[in-house]
Amino acid sequence: MDTIIKLSSLGDIIHSLVVLPKLEKKIDFVVDESFKDILQNNPYINNIVPVNLRAAKKDKKQLWKIYKELRQKTYQNVYDLQGLIKSALVARIIGNEVIGYANPREKIASIFYDKKIKSKKKFAVQRYLELFEMEDDGYLINHPKLLFYKDREFEYLSRDKKNIVFIIGASWECKKTPLHVWTELAEYFKNENIIIPYVGENEKKEAFFIADKAKNVIPVSLNLNDLKALIDKSDLLIGNDTGPSFIAWANNINNIILYGCTYNNKILENRYSKSVEIQNKEINKRLNVMDKMDVKNIIKRTDEF
Repeated sequence: MDTIIKLSSLGDIIHSLVVLPKLEKKIDFVVDESFKDILQNNPYINNIVPVNLRAAKKDKKQLWKIYKELRQKTYQNVYDLQGLIKSALVARIIGNEVIGYANPREKIASIFYDKKIKSKKKFAVQRYLELFEMEDDGYLINHPKLLFYKDREFEYLSRDKKNIVFIIGASWECKKTPLHVWTELAEYFKNENIIIPYVGENEKKEAFFIADKAKNVIPVSLNLNDLKALIDKSDLLIGNDTGPSFIAWANNINNIILYGCTYNNKILENRYSKSVEIQNKEINKRLNVMDKMDVKNIIKRTDEF
């Protein structure tokens, strides 16, 4: 049995799933405990192996517990898609042969690899295929559905209007599109049905602020399974550069990703996926440029669907 290691983050885990349909067999997947639900119900995955490394940061005694649990598992081939020291160590503990990048994100990680693949590609999804020595051949602009869920109905989805999801949150403040842009977009789509999923009190306040300005906006709190289901049943997603936005990319739902202090070095644009970038040179948490996001540029990209 083989396994993939991709511990975090949510968006990166979603991108890495692109290799699964091209494998000839099911594979195990090692992931941080907090992100395991994104992998649930996936027919390409045999076993999800959660690792609670975040708990170990707070309590070093947890490291020994994690080590003992990992020692009970043995895989013939372990593919480290993370390229960090912590992921390489996990791979070394559980793998007979560890495959990783010759130029990983943390250089020291490479000393734990038995086989090193040199990555030359720009986009993350291309680099994931490289590690498995897979050819693209147009696959990345026409990949199959990658995320799955327990089905459920949503009473607030419209049958006669387009259902549009706004993802307004982000882990970095510099990734967040200003609220006035979302209210202007809601006004532009005033004849459509807009849903804003939120997590936490700050996002909740922002979602209801937009809803107060536009009566066609519905704020909702969802778990990860239901978020996958909602986006999969929607017509369009517009979102910041953050994990939930890439659920639409994974399942070939029309989407526009908005970039500010980051740029698109993750996915290839295709018939379903577009982007609006303010800059395309660097990833910098201190680069506060999202106030330059122009609603007209976003609307222009929606016209391409």
